[in-house]
Amino acid sequence: MAGPGDTVTIRGGTYLEAIRTTRGGTATAPITLRPEPGTGPVLITAAATVLRVDHPYIVIEDIAFDGQYANAVAVAVGSRANFLVLRGIEVRHSGRDCIGLLSPESVLIEDSTVHHCLYPANGGSDAHGIVAGAVRNLTIRNTDIHTFSGDGVQVDPTRDPAGWDSVTIERCRIWLSPLTQAENGFPAGSITGENAVDTKTPDTGARARLVVRDVLAWGFRGRIENQAAFNLKENVDALIDGVTVWDSELAFRVRGPTTHPGAWVTVQNSVIYNVDAAVRYEDNIENLRVWNDTFGANVSRPFVAASSRSSGVDVRNLLMIGSSLPSEAFDRSNLAVGSNSFLDAPVGDYHLFAMSPAVDAGSPITSVIADRDGRRRPQGLGPDIGAYEWTKPTVLSPPADLLRPLSGKDPSARP
Repeated sequence: MAGPGDTVTIRGGTYLEAIRTTRGGTATAPITLRPEPGTGPVLITAAATVLRVDHPYIVIEDIAFDGQYANAVAVAVGSRANFLVLRGIEVRHSGRDCIGLLSPESVLIEDSTVHHCLYPANGGSDAHGIVAGAVRNLTIRNTDIHTFSGDGVQVDPTRDPAGWDSVTIERCRIWLSPLTQAENGFPAGSITGENAVDTKTPDTGARARLVVRDVLAWGFRGRIENQAAFNLKENVDALIDGVTVWDSELAFRVRGPTTHPGAWVTVQNSVIYNVDAAVRYEDNIENLRVWNDTFGANVSRPFVAASSRSSGVDVRNLLMIGSSLPSEAFDRSNLAVGSNSFLDAPVGDYHLFAMSPAVDAGSPITSVIADRDGRRRPQGLGPDIGAYEWTKPTVLSPPADLLRPLSGKDPSARP
């Protein structure tokens, strides 16, 4: 029954059904689906695709969708579902992908949780947290994605010739951890997934643009060979800005041209620690920039070259714990230091200590204008080396009343 401008309000409760759109809204009058305030949470659950969106200008807020581990995508988004907003939703217990998008434009997924997307076939097959085809202007923001048997986010598994573009992942957490109990054919204790983010593209056309900003990723080890938090490959131009990766086999696996074009990747303002390797670059990588990053404790190998020369690798303002720098970091702006250069490296705090030799010691990079915290660079005489700019602690002034002299008295005198 709902038409443009309508809001469908659902009283709190559990609804054993699947729902779908039958018409769309408009830019000024979307159709909105949300819970009734004050009546409790809304859960919609079915052993099937629980939500199907095939029309534009739909807004869905604060609803949980449970697929009961059925062999179906839990939330399916068609190519005509342009300007879809999924806000504050939970998608869980899918036997295939949790959220699967075909080729819509201008989709926003924010403030949501996507988890337990597990496909048990052949001992464990791809079920992604969020997967998209030839999407344009997809934004995933402030969202937790975990416990999947494929990738946290993947675009585009079919390499649709139309190509995808302008995908942004920001302020998200993407992770894996051993299952605390058996789930949909996966035994307790198993690591189920592969990568936090994985890219595939058609071989021709403009490069797909990907931005990953202020994202935390961990737990990517023990499932596949060369398991990486970020597996960046093919005809993509990726900016990775302000990402933290730990407890993984590889932080970044960046792949050059093979039968497909090679990725162009910039990793800046990022922090990496407790990994087997920070950056693995492959297949004569053409364009890899590692700028203003911090490699912290327990990085066994800063760089791994796999069938690749290093001439396409540009490393500047790299700050790392160690006694020497790797050969890729030959630029004079790179620096190896002890853990005492950081506020609290043992607990993963890689902000700079005031007396760190990295302060004001970096080389300016025109496009690196802010640090991992969003502070403007530089804060001092020059940019700092590594992911963070050191700033002088703010000293709060006392309230003006305390500075005002008492009438006729010395303000320093005792009453």
